[in-house]
Amino acid sequence: MLLTTIRQALDTMRLHRLWALLTIAGIVWGTASVVLLVGWGVGVHQMIDGGMQKIGKNLIYTLPGKVSEDLSPADNRRQLSFELDDARALRAAARHIEIMSAEIQDFEYATHGANTHLVDVRGIELEAMGLRGVSIAQGRWISSEDLSLARRVAVIGQTARTRLFGDHPAVGQTIQLNGQTFEVIGLLAKVGAQLSRDRSLLDEQIWIPITTARNLTGRKNLDLIVLRPPGRAMNDVVKQEVRRILAKRIHVSPEDEEAIQIISMIDYLSGFDAVFAAFNVFLTVLAIATLAIGGIGVMNMMLVSVNERRGEIALRIALGARPSQVISQFLIETLVITLIGGIAGTTLGVLACGALSLLHGDLVPTPHIIPAMVVLAITTTVVVGAASGSLPAWRASAVDPAETLRAP
Repeated sequence: MLLTTIRQALDTMRLHRLWALLTIAGIVWGTASVVLLVGWGVGVHQMIDGGMQKIGKNLIYTLPGKVSEDLSPADNRRQLSFELDDARALRAAARHIEIMSAEIQDFEYATHGANTHLVDVRGIELEAMGLRGVSIAQGRWISSEDLSLARRVAVIGQTARTRLFGDHPAVGQTIQLNGQTFEVIGLLAKVGAQLSRDRSLLDEQIWIPITTARNLTGRKNLDLIVLRPPGRAMNDVVKQEVRRILAKRIHVSPEDEEAIQIISMIDYLSGFDAVFAAFNVFLTVLAIATLAIGGIGVMNMMLVSVNERRGEIALRIALGARPSQVISQFLIETLVITLIGGIAGTTLGVLACGALSLLHGDLVPTPHIIPAMVVLAITTTVVVGAASGSLPAWRASAVDPAETLRAP
């Protein structure tokens, strides 16, 4: 009986080829849209999230500011500062910070041979490489001895290497920074395109021990403290903890947000998350609306089929077929038609995601195949098919066999 019903559904499609083609095309587009557009939206989200976090994952920047006007006369607002001991005290006292590094930043002219370029030089601690999420491509990382002895050693980014050394090896060579000679001990792995930065791209920077940077720049104060919480959910907890510890160190109120300025990448990324969540909901609703329009086309086609087959329906009822059997037949026929379009559209969407995922590039979004969206596409197709077949099936079951068979 099931095979007969399926053949009948295929016959209905052959009798109304153009109608069936247009209707199924709508269903194919709807189901493909659910899979492809939502997968593409997830790909765009991940691209932006990854591009923003190439500077470092879930970073929180802590900078010294001025005492707030609410807490000090406007003409007596003192400029605050952090020192290396403050960073060490924060590291020792904080319970919720996963990793942190103090930084001294300065633009210096870097020279090698005839090449001279203005470079972003960062004085950093040992944790900076893990904090920024970079690795060493050649050579070695700054050691604890380099820090304790304030050695003139440098780790450089790929772009800085190219500007100073061209295609020649940099590790083992020397450069001049502010008239002082530094040995290049390491080359950072290429980071690539970034969607966020502080002052310059990581590939353009030169990193030196923070103790050496104090001697190079003649400054004892830190420019900022960079840190990361153990997870995004700990963002607010960590910010409050940092304010409390540092406020006590520099003798300001922990409520004074101007005195201790905190910039969290997590706050920015949370805004993007909300936007993309709404965007994915919009795409899903749009795709489901397309499926619903396709379902209306299926319903109209089945209503025409019921009118054309009134004699067949009346004969079946006259021979003892129950109304429930007639309803089941037309519901199954409708489901077959919609599932043909649904399966074809889902397959098309999955193949399109797979094909587009072959594209490569730092800022090229690639769609992701989301299993939940595949299930949603098929489930929605079944629901649309059942809804579209309800009215034609009820019309078929309401056929009066006596009146229909007496008709000429």
